[in-house]
Amino acid sequence: MSGRFPTQAPPKEESTFQKIKSTPAFIVGTQAVLFGLGVLFIQSPLMDMLVPQL
Repeated sequence: MSGRFPTQAPPKEESTFQKIKSTPAFIVGTQAVLFGLGVLFIQSPLMDMLVPQL
């Protein structure tokens, strides 16, 4: 093989964060946290201030 083409680099290992991020538990946990934050926002006084007074 000529020197024009670089040799293929060995595949890098996934980082710990990448391993955690690819698990189904991470996805379920993220969705549960976002759902909880949405419920807290809807029940907050801020939501009452955003509703137009009729």
